[in-house]
Amino acid sequence: MKKALKLILLALVLASPVYAGQIYGSLKEDGRPIASATFDVFCQGASYRGVTDGYGAYSITVGRGKCTFRLYHRNQQPSFDLYSTDSPLRYDFDVVNANGSLTLVRR
Repeated sequence: MKKALKLILLALVLASPVYAGQIYGSLKEDGRPIASATFDVFCQGASYRGVTDGYGAYSITVGRGKCTFRLYHRNQQPSFDLYSTDSPLRYDFDVVNANGSLTLVRR
């Protein structure tokens, strides 16, 4: 029984990277990093939550495919559609205030 459990756990650990992709980058507003910003990434019905570090940088492992990055900043929720693949992808964003409405623009 222990051997079967170990094999199942090993299979789960090895299978995880196959179904996941890494997204990383930074968030800035007016040229300054956005520290401690909360964001979600939604992929194929699953959601993943993250927080930027003190320099506005983030890194998160999510499901593969079409995803939506949603930032929670200044009581608004600007979002950006992106794609996650087997290879790590960099998405650096500027938060732009257009007439009181925040949008994410990829740098």
